[in-house]
Amino acid sequence: MESLFDETRAYVTGRIASLLEAGENKLPTDHELAAEITASYATLRLVMKELEQQGFIRRIRGSGTYLTAQAATLLADSRRRRLHIYAPGFPQAPECDYGALLLETLRNQAEARNWKSEFTLVRSHREFVERLDRELPRADAVIYLPPTEPFSLEAVGRLARFGSRPLVVLDCELSNIAIDNITSDNRRGGMLAAAHLLANGHRNIALLLCEPLLPQSQARIQGFRDALELAGLRAELIDCHVRAEDPRDLFARRAMLERLKRPYEFTAVFAISDAGAFGALQAFEELHLVAGRDISLVGFDGIPAGEALTPRLTTVAQPVGEICRTAIDWLDEPPHSHSKCQLSPVLRPGETVHTIVPSAVSQ
Repeated sequence: MESLFDETRAYVTGRIASLLEAGENKLPTDHELAAEITASYATLRLVMKELEQQGFIRRIRGSGTYLTAQAATLLADSRRRRLHIYAPGFPQAPECDYGALLLETLRNQAEARNWKSEFTLVRSHREFVERLDRELPRADAVIYLPPTEPFSLEAVGRLARFGSRPLVVLDCELSNIAIDNITSDNRRGGMLAAAHLLANGHRNIALLLCEPLLPQSQARIQGFRDALELAGLRAELIDCHVRAEDPRDLFARRAMLERLKRPYEFTAVFAISDAGAFGALQAFEELHLVAGRDISLVGFDGIPAGEALTPRLTTVAQPVGEICRTAIDWLDEPPHSHSKCQLSPVLRPGETVHTIVPSAVSQ
């Protein structure tokens, strides 16, 4: 429900629009405007003060209130739909960080569809829900990119209260709550990674656990293990013991170095994130191993930095563009009921997987 201030502001900006259409630039006096809408003079003065501060109008003592040269541009911008995006801070640029890439793509997609996006940093689900309580009335829609932490029952319960509002949660599976939700099919992504390594003759494979064990990373692991199990194989686990705040590449490099300094039989590694794969590549280089020649490596996410590497990283690429387009589609035309959508990732071949000929496979 709009406040008296918002109603008064909407009326005055409507009068500004009418003046612009008529080619005029002088507003009625504050008393005249207040009388037109039966608003209090005090409220009208607050609205006019804000519009002056924002550059819509200028006051000339003894003459009146006039529209500024930028009033038309400011008015058009103020009438754009307001999208509030809540997400954690991302430590690296979009080229090197999946979350930052998702956020950048989302804001670009929103801008292209005439949404005015505003980004708010949140560090936890609790902080997000508390801010949503205060700020949702100012937004036409909300998109949430959750931080790397599990949802508690309390957070899920509080989030469920907003199910009637235009709210989409990305990159986090919420199967038991009536909130629009878009994710990658992480289990299928894990299966794609396994299938690619198996197709290239690998039978001894390591699984690099370089992400906190949230539902999405657990689904990647499960898909990978299921595909190997169908082939009668099991992966060796290399646990990086990563927490939410830890740099994935550094922890993956350390864990990979420790493992490679001991005897090993695996010929390939699946890292459950590209950031972890970058750390594995650093470890290979330090031990004079070349990915795609001495040992194979597949990542997960498809961030641009992997394409710039030499050799180029083979990875399971998440459908970032499709995720963001679908989210904006749902805001433009909300689904009839709460929707949950899993979009398929794709295997993006690079140069870090080599083929094992049957005679070279360890027996």
